[in-house]
Amino acid sequence: MNMDYKGSSRMDMGYYALNKLASSGMIMLILALAGWIWPNGADQLSQWLGISMPNEYWVYGYALTASLVADAILSFIPLQRIPKQAALYGATGFLFFALFLDGPEEQQWARAIVGALTLLMFLWGKHAFSRTSLVTLFFALIIPLLCWVL
Repeated sequence: MNMDYKGSSRMDMGYYALNKLASSGMIMLILALAGWIWPNGADQLSQWLGISMPNEYWVYGYALTASLVADAILSFIPLQRIPKQAALYGATGFLFFALFLDGPEEQQWARAIVGALTLLMFLWGKHAFSRTSLVTLFFALIIPLLCWVL
């Protein structure tokens, strides 16, 4: 019996989950660096967007879920070209964040735009993080822990 990873759906799902976690870690690192560079900037961004939640909730709660929805749509409508995938990811992020958060119209637009940009980072991570790279493991496991501890 050949246990090659190419034929194992469990391994494929594991690599898929690892990729999503690595993309989430990359976004967490960007948000953490922005918070360290501009300590008051994180509070201003939260006020501007009309949210008061930790970055972890934004990334792992909303953005990761929206990314999974975009991938589910892609499984039904396979778009091979990256610009079309980017349009789908951006639209999913835009709609997801515009529809699921309350507030004034200006804040809904701002959240929707930030949501679209966040999901585009997930698409970039989908193509940038490879299965066999230690960088993927680093961003999936170590970076979120460092961001949480620091």
